[in-house]
Amino acid sequence: MPFQGQNAREASLVTVRVDTSGTIDTAAEKARLSKDLAAAQKEIADTAKKLGNPQFVGKAPAAVVDKIRARAAKAAADVDSLTARLAVLDGSVT
Repeated sequence: MPFQGQNAREASLVTVRVDTSGTIDTAAEKARLSKDLAAAQKEIADTAKKLGNPQFVGKAPAAVVDKIRARAAKAAADVDSLTARLAVLDGSVT
């Protein structure tokens, strides 16, 4: 809800950086992210196997094939995001 006198169409982007180095268990966070990364990589492999099977693609309803393609795309995006987050925790990216 806009504040009084604020134009609802006005928007701004704010980036906030918070030093959480003392509050986050980085080893546990790395382990969690690594587990999620492995799951996303497995999802990519599973969907690639299905989509690489011409019999499956030929016989499955288009909606099912589209859903698997969407899962593959989401998994690929997850891999990119998780890899970037792990790089930040490793200190190779700031």
